[in-house]
Amino acid sequence: MKIDKDFITDEAKELLESDNLIKQAYEEVKTSICSPIWPTNSNIFTINNTEKNCNGVVPIKELCYTMLEDTYNWYREKPLDVLKLEKKKGGPIDVYKEFISEQEEDQDDLEGYKEFTQDGNIRRVGMEFETGNISSAHRSMNKLLLGLKREEIDLAIILMPIKQLAYYLTDRVTNFEELEPYFELTEGQPFIFIGFNAEAYAPNVPLIPKGKDGMSNRSIKKWKEKAEGK
Repeated sequence: MKIDKDFITDEAKELLESDNLIKQAYEEVKTSICSPIWPTNSNIFTINNTEKNCNGVVPIKELCYTMLEDTYNWYREKPLDVLKLEKKKGGPIDVYKEFISEQEEDQDDLEGYKEFTQDGNIRRVGMEFETGNISSAHRSMNKLLLGLKREEIDLAIILMPIKQLAYYLTDRVTNFEELEPYFELTEGQPFIFIGFNAEAYAPNVPLIPKGKDGMSNRSIKKWKEKAEGK
């Protein structure tokens, strides 16, 4: 897989230039979305372009998330307090990670850790991988914007296929270009949109299964389990 397009707000650009933890988060996401290959015995990602909507998209997301979870220790399903506790509706963030400077990561003093994080020495990053339609993409964008506004996250990222790739994925999957007219709504906040694309198109490669067909039954790393110390 490769990154073809992006939109980075000025606030996010400033953080990427000045904050090593934010830069680390961005590099982990970019590495993870570029990691999927297809077919599985290949060195690149090639999509079957036999006809419109012939491939699934969920396995692509899971390949990306596998690296985020297993290699970089991101977690799934992080609820926002504003939605869970205050508004009592709205789903969690797809994947989430708290970045702490290396010299502080291993400290055993709980009170010291709390003081450290409250002083702003932690970076919280929330990301959504869009596999739904345009309405789903707007919900994801608004959810992350709300998290930024309420200062529950410090950087928001949305991953989505570009239009060329989306044409061969599940029906009605949104794409970078479809949401692009609304990107300006995120100006003033540290927000990044990434549009990914296949590295090659060919009619003779296997179709990507739709839904969860053909996927392993590995357990995912949920934020709830981390929060409960499991």
